[in-house]
Amino acid sequence: MSLDLEKLFLHEKAVNILVKIYEYEMSGKDAYPLCISRDVHSPYSYISKVLGIFEKAAIIESKFEGRIRRIKLTEEGKELAKQFLQIKNLLNRDFLARKKLRILESALKDLNGDDPNQLLPIKAELENIKTQDDEVIKKVEELRKKVEEMLNGYP
Repeated sequence: MSLDLEKLFLHEKAVNILVKIYEYEMSGKDAYPLCISRDVHSPYSYISKVLGIFEKAAIIESKFEGRIRRIKLTEEGKELAKQFLQIKNLLNRDFLARKKLRILESALKDLNGDDPNQLLPIKAELENIKTQDDEVIKKVEELRKKVEEMLNGYP
């Protein structure tokens, strides 16, 4: 069972809309309501309503180019989007895998170096950590290599 902390803490789509505009800008693309609607899976009418609120709050500015409305974040909007993006990234971490990894790191430090069989359960537990968290994946691989080196060092 996977907990989606992002949805738990950031239920409203408004955050996703703001972050999506920021992502467009950071990639050098222009943001348009229809594209945002498609990307955040919300009706165009809802996107338009939220963008109107954002504009009244000076979070975005918009400009019509013919019949097309181009959206741009204000400086305050950029700062707000950066903060929400950081929070979303934090909430997307695999906290359980990180906890397991800390326990395994601690167990490895506490081993006495005489018995290689003590390393086998740690190696097995490292193999069982399945996650999408890139930081955890990297640390698991590093710890796995360290355990292998320790095992290879025994006669």
